[in-house]
Amino acid sequence: MRSKKERRSRTGLRGMARLCAVQMSYRAGICGQKISDLINNKEDRKVFISENLSSSEMDEEFFKNLLNAAHANSTLVDTLVGKHLSAGWKLERLDSVIKCILRLAITELHCFREIPTNIILNEYIEISKAFFERSEVAFVNGLLNAAAQELRAVVSQN
Repeated sequence: MRSKKERRSRTGLRGMARLCAVQMSYRAGICGQKISDLINNKEDRKVFISENLSSSEMDEEFFKNLLNAAHANSTLVDTLVGKHLSAGWKLERLDSVIKCILRLAITELHCFREIPTNIILNEYIEISKAFFERSEVAFVNGLLNAAAQELRAVVSQN
């Protein structure tokens, strides 16, 4: 069993991987770059991390697995995001960064079942706080809670 310090360190490494994945996902969507190119180009990642945070301080394997899973499951994930939007709202209306956050969080909820729900939700809510004000963070929180109840309820029935 890992010590608290080792678990905390691992979470920090995954947290950095999540933040970098959001930024790479955004770049892929805005610039039209291929996810595979972004995953493999470590130099490009440094552009998106602040002076205080280094992409070398992340769980590289988790980063790659998360982006690959998001790409492979994009149709399903977008359907799940759309399902939890208010009536009259479409995925296309959402801010690009919010879409990236939601897509990656829902990918994790769906594909990384060994990670506890509360960790996934907390991580992406914290990431949303880095980019948005209170109302957008509340929106992300509400949508992810609804999606988590659906996705993780399905897991417990299997």
